[in-house]
Amino acid sequence: MYYEIYIDQFFTEQFLIGAILLAATAMLCQAAVSWRRLIAGALLGAACMTAFVCLRMPSLYPMSLPVAAAAALWRRPLKKEWRHNLNGTLMLLSVTVCFGGAAEALCSLLPLSVTAVSALAATAAYGLTRTLVRQTRKGDSAAEITLRKDERTLTLHGFVDTGNHLTEPVTGRPASIAESACIAELLAENWEEQQGFCLIPYHTLGETEGWMRAVIFDEMCVTTRRGSVSFQRPLIALFEGDISKKEEYQMILHPEHAP
Repeated sequence: MYYEIYIDQFFTEQFLIGAILLAATAMLCQAAVSWRRLIAGALLGAACMTAFVCLRMPSLYPMSLPVAAAAALWRRPLKKEWRHNLNGTLMLLSVTVCFGGAAEALCSLLPLSVTAVSALAATAAYGLTRTLVRQTRKGDSAAEITLRKDERTLTLHGFVDTGNHLTEPVTGRPASIAESACIAELLAENWEEQQGFCLIPYHTLGETEGWMRAVIFDEMCVTTRRGSVSFQRPLIALFEGDISKKEEYQMILHPEHAP
């Protein structure tokens, strides 16, 4: 028994699958990896696998994984970043094992060629990884916020926005943003005249510039997956309208107001 292999087709398959698996691994590791490094890692991994197949050295097949991981994911110098490098290599191994299981299941269920099954399995692995990463990041950004003003308290759902750089222009104090309608029950009648407020300039992508009123509250407690933190006399900007179109949260937290 023998197998007939077209080297060019085999190399291309290994390269494409390797690129997708490396991209999925980079997302799971939350590593900022350029496409150049991903392509270089996929090329080296495919080259190693093709060479080992031609030399009939199946025991060396697994060596293509650390080679691809080193080219695409490893940091230097190795001595200082060995934990990151080991984590990237093991994560690539895990993603590859999941890909192999998906490919074997598809082969048994669908009358498709090996190339088609490999492409489907790799795409499924990439899509699943992307979904998991998005859900994880969404959970990490969710927050429960309790505001206190005088003797009144209010609990809201918030979202930690690393792109929120809103600050009071004179003092530079960070300002989180809350829906004015939700905050109204904490503020006394005619609070503008009794307490006063400051104006904070803002602008968003695709929107014209404007001003928001900002109020100082007595205390704000923020709880996320990372823990809880309390702030005295936080500055909260009041937004006229809905912050979240799906009404998932009522506040946008400044990064400095997060644990």
